[in-house]
Amino acid sequence: MWVIILILFLACSLILKNPKVKGLIGEKHVSNILNKLDPQENILLNDLYIPKENGQTTQIDHLLISNKGLFVIEMKNYSGWILGSEKSQNWTQLIYKRKEKFYNPIWQNSTHIKALENYLGDTLAGVPIYSIIVFGKNATLKFKEPFSKAQVIKSNQLLNVINSTSIAAPLPHFKMKKIQSQLSMLVLKESKARKERAKEHVHNIKREMAARNTMISNDICPRCGGKLVMRKGKNGQFHGCSNYPKCRFTA
Repeated sequence: MWVIILILFLACSLILKNPKVKGLIGEKHVSNILNKLDPQENILLNDLYIPKENGQTTQIDHLLISNKGLFVIEMKNYSGWILGSEKSQNWTQLIYKRKEKFYNPIWQNSTHIKALENYLGDTLAGVPIYSIIVFGKNATLKFKEPFSKAQVIKSNQLLNVINSTSIAAPLPHFKMKKIQSQLSMLVLKESKARKERAKEHVHNIKREMAARNTMISNDICPRCGGKLVMRKGKNGQFHGCSNYPKCRFTA
Protein backbone atom coordinates (compact mmCIF):
# COMPACT_ATOMS: atom_id res chain seq x y z
CA MET A 1 0.00 0.00 0.00
CA TRP A 2 2.74 2.45 0.99
CA VAL A 3 4.66 1.57 -2.16
CA ILE A 4 1.63 2.48 -4.30
CA ILE A 5 1.21 5.78 -2.42
CA LEU A 6 4.90 6.57 -2.90
CA ILE A 7 4.70 5.80 -6.62
CA LEU A 8 1.62 8.02 -7.00
CA PHE A 9 3.33 10.81 -5.07
CA LEU A 10 6.43 10.64 -7.27
CA ALA A 11 4.29 10.54 -10.41
CA CYS A 12 2.33 13.63 -9.31
CA SER A 13 5.58 15.44 -8.48
CA LEU A 14 6.97 14.74 -11.95
CA ILE A 15 3.74 15.87 -13.61
CA LEU A 16 3.66 19.14 -11.64
CA LYS A 17 7.28 19.86 -12.62
CA ASN A 18 6.45 19.54 -16.31
CA PRO A 19 6.81 23.06 -17.86
CA LYS A 20 3.57 22.70 -19.83
CA VAL A 21 1.62 21.65 -16.72
CA LYS A 22 3.19 24.45 -14.68
CA GLY A 23 2.20 26.89 -17.40
CA LEU A 24 -1.40 25.70 -17.40
CA ILE A 25 -1.56 25.94 -13.60
CA GLY A 26 -0.22 29.50 -13.76
CA GLU A 27 -2.71 30.51 -16.45
CA LYS A 28 -5.59 29.05 -14.44
CA HIS A 29 -4.43 30.98 -11.38
CA VAL A 30 -4.37 34.26 -13.30
CA SER A 31 -7.78 33.50 -14.81
CA ASN A 32 -9.22 32.98 -11.32
CA ILE A 33 -7.78 36.32 -10.22
CA LEU A 34 -9.23 38.17 -13.22
CA ASN A 35 -12.65 36.60 -12.69
CA LYS A 36 -12.88 38.58 -9.44
CA LEU A 37 -13.27 41.80 -11.43
CA ASP A 38 -16.72 43.32 -11.98
CA PRO A 39 -18.23 41.43 -14.98
CA GLN A 40 -20.26 44.54 -15.89
CA GLU A 41 -17.04 46.43 -16.62
CA ASN A 42 -14.75 43.59 -17.71
CA ILE A 43 -14.88 40.76 -20.25
CA LEU A 44 -12.22 38.05 -19.95
CA LEU A 45 -11.07 35.91 -22.88
CA ASN A 46 -8.47 33.17 -22.27
CA ASP A 47 -6.16 31.25 -24.59
CA LEU A 48 -6.70 33.18 -27.81
CA TYR A 49 -4.89 32.29 -31.03
CA ILE A 50 -4.70 35.50 -33.07
CA PRO A 51 -3.95 35.16 -36.80
CA LYS A 52 -0.76 36.85 -37.98
CA GLU A 53 -0.06 38.40 -41.38
CA ASN A 54 2.03 35.35 -42.40
CA GLY A 55 -0.95 33.02 -41.91
CA GLN A 56 0.30 31.60 -38.62
CA THR A 57 -1.01 32.41 -35.13
CA THR A 58 0.23 33.97 -31.91
CA GLN A 59 -1.19 32.89 -28.55
CA ILE A 60 -2.50 35.36 -25.97
CA ASP A 61 -2.81 33.84 -22.49
CA HIS A 62 -5.40 36.33 -21.20
CA LEU A 63 -7.14 39.27 -22.83
CA LEU A 64 -9.17 41.52 -20.56
CA ILE A 65 -11.62 43.78 -22.38
CA SER A 66 -12.20 46.49 -19.81
CA ASN A 67 -13.91 49.88 -19.72
CA LYS A 68 -10.32 51.12 -19.26
CA GLY A 69 -9.10 49.51 -22.50
CA LEU A 70 -7.49 46.19 -23.39
CA PHE A 71 -5.11 44.42 -21.02
CA VAL A 72 -2.96 41.87 -22.86
CA ILE A 73 -1.56 39.57 -20.18
CA GLU A 74 1.30 37.11 -20.59
CA MET A 75 1.78 34.60 -17.75
CA LYS A 76 5.19 33.13 -16.86
CA ASN A 77 4.91 30.57 -14.06
CA TYR A 78 8.64 30.47 -13.34
CA SER A 79 10.42 30.08 -10.00
CA GLY A 80 13.78 31.44 -8.86
CA TRP A 81 15.39 34.78 -9.65
CA ILE A 82 14.26 36.46 -12.87
CA LEU A 83 16.74 38.84 -14.51
CA GLY A 84 16.58 40.85 -17.71
CA SER A 85 15.86 44.21 -19.27
CA GLU A 86 13.45 45.69 -21.77
CA LYS A 87 16.11 45.78 -24.50
CA SER A 88 17.61 42.31 -23.99
CA GLN A 89 16.43 39.57 -26.32
CA ASN A 90 16.56 36.88 -23.65
CA TRP A 91 15.93 36.93 -19.91
CA THR A 92 17.48 34.62 -17.32
CA GLN A 93 15.91 32.31 -14.76
CA LEU A 94 18.40 31.62 -11.97
CA ILE A 95 17.77 28.78 -9.52
CA TYR A 96 20.78 28.41 -7.22
CA LYS A 97 23.62 28.20 -9.76
CA ARG A 98 21.56 26.86 -12.65
CA LYS A 99 20.73 29.38 -15.38
CA GLU A 100 18.03 29.04 -18.02
CA LYS A 101 17.40 31.51 -20.83
CA PHE A 102 13.92 32.40 -22.10
CA TYR A 103 12.68 34.85 -24.73
CA ASN A 104 11.97 38.38 -23.51
CA PRO A 105 8.25 38.25 -22.59
CA ILE A 106 7.84 41.99 -23.28
CA TRP A 107 8.89 41.38 -26.88
CA GLN A 108 6.66 38.31 -26.96
CA ASN A 109 3.66 40.32 -25.78
CA SER A 110 4.44 43.08 -28.30
CA THR A 111 4.01 40.45 -31.03
CA HIS A 112 0.62 39.54 -29.53
CA ILE A 113 -0.47 43.18 -29.45
CA LYS A 114 0.63 43.81 -33.03
CA ALA A 115 -1.34 40.78 -34.25
CA LEU A 116 -4.34 41.96 -32.22
CA GLU A 117 -4.16 45.44 -33.75
CA ASN A 118 -3.93 44.01 -37.28
CA TYR A 119 -6.83 41.64 -36.66
CA LEU A 120 -9.23 44.16 -35.10
CA GLY A 121 -8.24 47.07 -37.33
CA ASP A 122 -10.34 50.22 -36.97
CA THR A 123 -12.28 48.71 -34.07
CA LEU A 124 -9.30 49.54 -31.85
CA ALA A 125 -9.20 53.21 -32.82
CA GLY A 126 -8.86 55.22 -29.62
CA VAL A 127 -8.75 52.09 -27.42
CA PRO A 128 -5.80 52.02 -24.95
CA ILE A 129 -3.81 48.76 -24.89
CA TYR A 130 -1.80 47.76 -21.82
CA SER A 131 0.89 45.07 -21.81
CA ILE A 132 1.28 43.15 -18.55
CA ILE A 133 3.76 40.36 -17.82
CA VAL A 134 2.80 38.28 -14.78
CA PHE A 135 5.08 35.96 -12.81
CA GLY A 136 3.95 33.49 -10.18
CA LYS A 137 4.49 33.58 -6.42
CA ASN A 138 7.68 31.49 -6.59
CA ALA A 139 9.53 34.03 -8.73
CA THR A 140 11.78 36.76 -7.37
CA LEU A 141 12.00 39.69 -9.79
CA LYS A 142 15.54 41.11 -9.92
CA PHE A 143 15.32 43.92 -12.45
CA LYS A 144 17.77 46.82 -12.31
CA GLU A 145 15.95 49.15 -14.71
CA PRO A 146 12.28 50.22 -14.97
CA PHE A 147 10.12 49.19 -17.91
CA SER A 148 8.36 51.60 -20.26
CA LYS A 149 6.56 49.27 -22.69
CA ALA A 150 4.97 46.89 -20.18
CA GLN A 151 4.33 46.31 -16.51
CA VAL A 152 6.21 43.32 -15.13
CA ILE A 153 4.63 42.15 -11.89
CA LYS A 154 3.76 39.17 -9.70
CA SER A 155 0.29 37.65 -9.72
CA ASN A 156 -0.68 39.12 -6.34
CA GLN A 157 -0.22 42.61 -7.82
CA LEU A 158 -2.43 42.07 -10.86
CA LEU A 159 -5.78 43.32 -9.54
CA ASN A 160 -4.20 46.40 -8.01
CA VAL A 161 -2.45 47.28 -11.28
CA ILE A 162 -5.69 47.00 -13.26
CA ASN A 163 -7.82 48.82 -10.69
CA SER A 164 -5.29 51.65 -10.36
CA THR A 165 -5.06 52.26 -14.12
CA SER A 166 -6.42 55.74 -14.78
CA ILE A 167 -8.44 56.70 -17.84
CA ALA A 168 -9.78 59.93 -19.33
CA ALA A 169 -13.14 58.40 -20.24
CA PRO A 170 -14.55 54.86 -19.86
CA LEU A 171 -14.73 52.68 -22.96
CA PRO A 172 -18.39 52.48 -24.04
CA HIS A 173 -20.07 49.13 -23.36
CA PHE A 174 -21.07 48.70 -27.02
CA LYS A 175 -17.39 49.07 -28.00
CA MET A 176 -16.40 46.39 -25.51
CA LYS A 177 -19.07 44.04 -26.88
CA LYS A 178 -17.98 44.74 -30.47
CA ILE A 179 -14.39 43.75 -29.64
CA GLN A 180 -15.67 40.64 -27.87
CA SER A 181 -17.83 39.75 -30.88
CA GLN A 182 -14.91 40.00 -33.29
CA LEU A 183 -12.72 37.84 -31.06
CA SER A 184 -15.34 35.29 -30.02
CA MET A 185 -14.80 33.22 -33.17
CA LEU A 186 -11.19 32.68 -32.05
CA VAL A 187 -12.29 31.06 -28.79
CA LEU A 188 -12.25 27.27 -29.20
CA LYS A 189 -14.70 25.60 -26.83
CA GLU A 190 -14.13 21.97 -27.81
CA SER A 191 -11.16 20.25 -26.16
CA LYS A 192 -10.15 18.44 -29.36
CA ALA A 193 -10.11 21.67 -31.36
CA ARG A 194 -8.03 23.43 -28.69
CA LYS A 195 -5.49 20.59 -28.69
CA GLU A 196 -5.23 20.64 -32.48
CA ARG A 197 -4.79 24.43 -32.53
CA ALA A 198 -2.15 24.24 -29.78
CA LYS A 199 -0.30 21.47 -31.67
CA GLU A 200 -0.35 23.54 -34.87
CA HIS A 201 0.86 26.60 -32.95
CA VAL A 202 3.82 24.68 -31.45
CA HIS A 203 4.69 23.28 -34.90
CA ASN A 204 4.74 26.80 -36.35
CA ILE A 205 6.95 28.06 -33.52
CA LYS A 206 9.46 25.24 -34.12
CA ARG A 207 9.45 26.01 -37.84
CA GLU A 208 10.04 29.72 -37.17
CA MET A 209 12.89 28.89 -34.76
CA ALA A 210 14.51 26.60 -37.34
CA ALA A 211 14.34 29.33 -39.99
CA ARG A 212 15.69 31.86 -37.47
CA ASN A 213 18.62 29.62 -36.54
CA THR A 214 19.43 29.06 -40.22
CA MET A 215 19.60 32.81 -40.80
CA ILE A 216 21.84 33.29 -37.74
CA SER A 217 24.20 30.52 -38.89
CA ASN A 218 24.49 32.41 -42.20
CA ASP A 219 25.23 35.69 -40.35
CA ILE A 220 21.88 37.20 -41.29
CA CYS A 221 19.81 39.09 -38.72
CA PRO A 222 16.42 37.31 -38.47
CA ARG A 223 14.75 40.55 -37.33
CA CYS A 224 15.72 43.03 -40.07
CA GLY A 225 17.78 41.04 -42.59
CA GLY A 226 20.98 42.94 -41.86
CA LYS A 227 24.41 41.35 -41.53
CA LEU A 228 25.46 39.89 -38.18
CA VAL A 229 28.94 41.02 -37.09
CA MET A 230 31.15 40.11 -34.15
CA ARG A 231 31.12 42.65 -31.33
CA LYS A 232 32.71 42.94 -27.90
CA GLY A 233 30.77 43.64 -24.72
CA LYS A 234 31.40 43.63 -20.99
CA ASN A 235 30.53 39.92 -20.88
CA GLY A 236 32.67 38.94 -23.88
CA GLN A 237 32.12 38.58 -27.62
CA PHE A 238 28.72 38.25 -29.27
CA HIS A 239 27.08 38.57 -32.68
CA GLY A 240 25.10 41.76 -33.19
CA CYS A 241 23.21 43.33 -36.06
CA SER A 242 25.21 45.73 -38.26
CA ASN A 243 22.13 48.02 -38.28
CA TYR A 244 22.58 48.84 -34.57
CA PRO A 245 21.17 50.97 -32.91
CA LYS A 246 18.16 50.82 -35.23
CA CYS A 247 18.11 47.04 -34.75
CA ARG A 248 19.34 45.66 -31.40
CA PHE A 249 19.27 41.96 -32.27
CA THR A 250 22.05 39.88 -30.67
CA ALA A 251 22.90 36.18 -30.85
